[in-house]
Amino acid sequence: MNKEYFVQQDAFLEDYEKVAKEANPDIDTLADQVISQLNETQEDYYTMPAEVAEDGAAHRFPFSRRIYSDENDGTLNTEYTYEGQPYVLETEDEF
Repeated sequence: MNKEYFVQQDAFLEDYEKVAKEANPDIDTLADQVISQLNETQEDYYTMPAEVAEDGAAHRFPFSRRIYSDENDGTLNTEYTYEGQPYVLETEDEF
């Protein structure tokens, strides 16, 4: 059993593996990358770099964030939830 880093982790991993070059990524390393990016950018999505994706396009995976306080000591905690299907970032050049 894997450690749970965020809610809906299994669904995220399943969606991630559909578009990633690497078939079975290390969940500990991947979760660290995801949470670090979410904390640093404060965005509501994780962006898979294009060089990691099988199709060579960047993919965004939507997350929600919940900040709550531990009632015993008042410590603030952040809980992330994977919110569903990833989407491909595409740009169209206009000529």
